[in-house]
Amino acid sequence: MKSRDTFAPIGPCIVTADEIADPQNLAITLTNNGQVMQKFNTSDMAHQIPRIIEWVSSIHTLEPGDIVATGTNHRGLNSFMDGDKIELTVEKIGTLRFGIKDELKRTWARTTRLQHKEKGGEGPHTPQLTGKYAKK
Repeated sequence: MKSRDTFAPIGPCIVTADEIADPQNLAITLTNNGQVMQKFNTSDMAHQIPRIIEWVSSIHTLEPGDIVATGTNHRGLNSFMDGDKIELTVEKIGTLRFGIKDELKRTWARTTRLQHKEKGGEGPHTPQLTGKYAKK
């Protein structure tokens, strides 16, 4: 719904509700080039899974096999850039591995949104250093 082509990788497998006793208690780790950027539990989600399904199904018809992507809390994330190797591990499911490709070779500082804010940076995001929208 909100992403561009190639922006919604899924895997390495899909499980059904009967395979995970408590989806609201799974450890999640995300690394960027081997560095842990996020480590949290689904119990820390802003919205509980039943509430998410309730809300989504109030505006969209859900059919068997549909996937509801809950996203992430963005804590600890910095920009993904060309050549980065990302690994997202969800307990009891597996690890999704993918590489970032940016033909424009844009770059950003390797700081998180929180670090940017704490340093008094302008705007909510770390500014682009090189590429079309970089300040000259």
